[in-house]
Amino acid sequence: MKLDLTSKNILITGAATGMGRASALEAAKHGANIAIADINSEGLKEVSSKLDEINASYKSFLLDVTSINESDNKIEQIEEWFDGGINCLVHFAGALEGSVVDIDELTPETWHRIININLNGTYNVARSVAKYMKKRKSGVILLTSSGAGVNGPGSSAPYSSSKGGTHGLTLHLQQYLSVNGIRIHDILPGSIRSPLKEGQLNEALKNTGNKEEFVSQDNDLGNPEGVAKIVAFIISDDADYLRGSIITR
Repeated sequence: MKLDLTSKNILITGAATGMGRASALEAAKHGANIAIADINSEGLKEVSSKLDEINASYKSFLLDVTSINESDNKIEQIEEWFDGGINCLVHFAGALEGSVVDIDELTPETWHRIININLNGTYNVARSVAKYMKKRKSGVILLTSSGAGVNGPGSSAPYSSSKGGTHGLTLHLQQYLSVNGIRIHDILPGSIRSPLKEGQLNEALKNTGNKEEFVSQDNDLGNPEGVAKIVAFIISDDADYLRGSIITR
């Protein structure tokens, strides 16, 4: 099946690396107009060069999702840049720390940092985008949850908690935004190769010393390009009958 995303104006957060980067490149192949956003300026430059190679319609935005004011301001800029505004949000911005650390040894700073990026950041972006989508009574919002937060157990208390919270937010948005013609999903992608996941495995190895276990986990990581193909379908009109959580691995 050939996807047509030429009518899609997609904001992709966390677009500098991993699944966000792969999703930007995949959506561009199908003709989408894309706003790539991340706090990682060097990563944005790299993915921008790849998008230039395929003559993609895109613009790059530096974005710190933990700031509600910055999220509002940047999303307003992106809304104005797109002809017709944002009609798809793909939110991959996130962080992962505190792996295989007992709760009494986990620093409050780590807890608050991960919750702030993963859960508060998701709220900040979804809240701002939803305001515009409600006016148009259409759109697709795809958030990133995790089996670590929905099914458990995860190796990081703050990560699992933040992703469980994101899943709960998705369920809430499904109830309250679907009446405005907005389709809501969260994706539970499993263990996918990315700088985030590789950093988590290195942290877990450092904290446990169990090299055999974490070499095995590294070998089992999925590829972000596979997730990106699923993302492209989810945001397409071909998936307009789809609802709820998407589990890929």
